[in-house]
Amino acid sequence: MPFLSWGAKYRVGVDCIDQEHQYLFGLINEFHDLHLHGAQRNALVRVLNRLVVYAEQHFRHEEAIMEQAGYPAYAAHCGLHEQLYLTIYRLSDQLAAGSLRADMDSVRFIRSWLVNHIAQHDLQFAGYLAGRAQTTTANDGETPATPETK
Repeated sequence: MPFLSWGAKYRVGVDCIDQEHQYLFGLINEFHDLHLHGAQRNALVRVLNRLVVYAEQHFRHEEAIMEQAGYPAYAAHCGLHEQLYLTIYRLSDQLAAGSLRADMDSVRFIRSWLVNHIAQHDLQFAGYLAGRAQTTTANDGETPATPETK
């Protein structure tokens, strides 16, 4: 059983964002599995580095979609991304330097920041998109374009 399971409750409703979130879940599961099976520090560092790089790419992609959609909480959301990115970057750096033990608390923290961020903040964006779609449909009777279809 995976450490972190993707489910419909995490769906934002923008296919590319949901796919990227699923991939992040996979990286966290990979990190957890390596840790659980006593992997060497360098193997853990490699996975954590992949997580850092992918998280940054994902955040920038998600932010571009939010900006294009006119999301009112865009600036605040970008700030959250920056905090999350810096935190995981520091963890990766500390692990690589040997000053951080790869213990279950670290693994749980990584899982927690992703799940909490999606559940609390990304789903607010999903609600914004859904509300905007309803308003647009009610105003003109047409189905609005979503960010991935524009």
